[in-house]
Amino acid sequence: MSDLNSGFMRFVRELRETPREQIPRKIAADVRPNVRACLERAVQCTGTTELIGRHYRGLGLILVFHEVQQDVDAELRTGCSPAQLRNWIERLRAAGRDIVTLDEALQRLKDPSARPFAVISFDDAYRDTMKVALPVLEELQAPMTAFVPTGAITGSLFAWWLGLRELFKSRERVDIAAMNRQFSCPDLPSKARGLRRVSAWLMSDFSRAGDLTCTFDQYGISLPDLVAQYCLNEKELLEFSSHRLVTTGAHTDTHPCLADLDDSEVATEISSNKAYLERIVGRRVDHFAYPFGSHVACGSREASIAEAAGFRSAVTTRPGHLFPNHLHHRYMLPRQDAGAPHMTSHTMHSLLHGINRAITTRLGDPVSTSAVALLMCSALVG
Repeated sequence: MSDLNSGFMRFVRELRETPREQIPRKIAADVRPNVRACLERAVQCTGTTELIGRHYRGLGLILVFHEVQQDVDAELRTGCSPAQLRNWIERLRAAGRDIVTLDEALQRLKDPSARPFAVISFDDAYRDTMKVALPVLEELQAPMTAFVPTGAITGSLFAWWLGLRELFKSRERVDIAAMNRQFSCPDLPSKARGLRRVSAWLMSDFSRAGDLTCTFDQYGISLPDLVAQYCLNEKELLEFSSHRLVTTGAHTDTHPCLADLDDSEVATEISSNKAYLERIVGRRVDHFAYPFGSHVACGSREASIAEAAGFRSAVTTRPGHLFPNHLHHRYMLPRQDAGAPHMTSHTMHSLLHGINRAITTRLGDPVSTSAVALLMCSALVG
């Protein structure tokens, strides 16, 4: 009860600090994940998993991770632990799923009687994908696909998310001039909360990212230094990509929101990245991941351009499992986010059995192919 009271009082304090016009959005943002968590628990506790999973659990699924961190709290809970990665692989296999490559996944989708499978993927070429995640995958003999943006390797990536994290890690008070907001963040919960708020503000309009340049300059935050610290370089990429468990995939040159670019810019981002990676790794790069991957970041236009660039598949971050029908939508494949920090067993159960897709779509179409995704419980929160 004390935890409940503490949480409620914290929520009240946050509301008082929130500009009046932003209060409805703040309430919606806080209520939505709690409603989702309650629904996930209810499904598991009432034993209705099999009933729902019968329709939403596909032949395969693709999991996406970003950073796998030795100290999740030190990085403001922006990645998951090696133990969580291990837990996922063990759960997948306990559920009767083989861990396969994307090529094998596409092959199995042609045969509805094939064994169930899962694909493990990582985005953004973080060094801990090689140093922390790969040893776990080696031990468990599980292949992975790593989607690599050119700028992460060359050091030119405008990685605003790394800059924001460093800013909140190193300061107890943070001013974001572009938001006209000041954050008091003396401890881990307030730092993580502030980082989430600014990130959400940016991801609601990706064009705002450039407005952070003056903030980074003000606080002495060097994005090139952070990219060099956290991401692979060319030598490491060559070593990493030559590993027998690793498939290298493309992820654009500069990691932009592709939907904000014109046709020629999208084509250049995709094709240039593909050519760069093929030169480094010395083999074809057949699979692509859209940066951000949400319904606002990519759609049918981007899918057509990815196909024209010569890829065999392209993946999003829209929730859902893989069904044979996805062979007709190979450039808009769903992926489940498996790398959220401290993921509960209820959430893992929900993702593994397709419950997440059922909740997100409000019992809509099990097969995620549309360029428009429904927001979970939008009717409840307005």
